[in-house]
Amino acid sequence: MTIEDAFELINREFESDDGLDLLFRMSADIEVERLENFLKALALLQEHYTGRDLMEKDIAYKLFSYYTTLSASAGHWKVSRPEGLTVQTVSAIYIAISGIFSTQ
Repeated sequence: MTIEDAFELINREFESDDGLDLLFRMSADIEVERLENFLKALALLQEHYTGRDLMEKDIAYKLFSYYTTLSASAGHWKVSRPEGLTVQTVSAIYIAISGIFSTQ
């Protein structure tokens, strides 16, 4: 995956009618491979933004939305959690997104 692929994936998963942002909001089941690709994209973004002074407003908004949407939804998973969103995966997403912002 290239950085261009990572940006495309982040945008597609945010804007799509069946994208991760919506699936997080709906607490829907998500394929493990899809989440792994999302995490790879986030890792590339962290590498891309390391040492940079600025982040594009659009990508910052999308990353913040992923984080807050997943966080709000996870607060409702009292009895069971959606398929694919294990504690480890959710934690990895939080850490990855936080890491992107901490490289600024």
